[in-house]
Amino acid sequence: MRPTKADTQRRIESDGPQRIHTYAGIQVEPNRWIIEACEEAKRSVKAGGGPFGAVLVQMDDETGDVIRFWRGRNQVAESNDPTAHAEITVIRSACRDLGVYDLSKIKPENGGSSRRGATSHCELYSSCEPCPMCYSAMLWARIPVLVFSATRYEASQPDVGFSDSGIHEELGREYTDRSIRVRQSICPCALEPFEDWKRSSNPRY
Repeated sequence: MRPTKADTQRRIESDGPQRIHTYAGIQVEPNRWIIEACEEAKRSVKAGGGPFGAVLVQMDDETGDVIRFWRGRNQVAESNDPTAHAEITVIRSACRDLGVYDLSKIKPENGGSSRRGATSHCELYSSCEPCPMCYSAMLWARIPVLVFSATRYEASQPDVGFSDSGIHEELGREYTDRSIRVRQSICPCALEPFEDWKRSSNPRY
């Protein structure tokens, strides 16, 4: 049975006033893709992985038609890779298949001939609010649309135990107040790679 808008609002309200403010104005009705992301998260748990799933959908810019999609699930424990979150794995799959690193404007030579318009883009659907690492990966990939279901607070509940909420808070602190001891070492040659980059013809991303 699909959750209703009222169910979603009750879930958000149970998190408290500060959390209501975090998600104010962004609620949308569930669609096929967010439901598929949540189902992928369930399949991930059954396969021995973490409770996270993601779906990346390639859409024609002119018609809005779906061209193709990719599923991804959490593979941290399976691959001994702390970066193998569902969003990261699905972004890697799509970029590898399409031969691009920019998922905002995919040209006709990438992604097959089924597209009608001149370009397409990818939208990401995640079973849970992405952690800062995954959100950053979306920014690097220039993905223009994100839809998620569960929140960072729900992922961080004591009986669930993921550190999403704590990481969001950590990144808001000054370096001197963070849990990792951070130091800056000013090296005379640190800017030389940037100068080499300016003179190079390497692809700009």
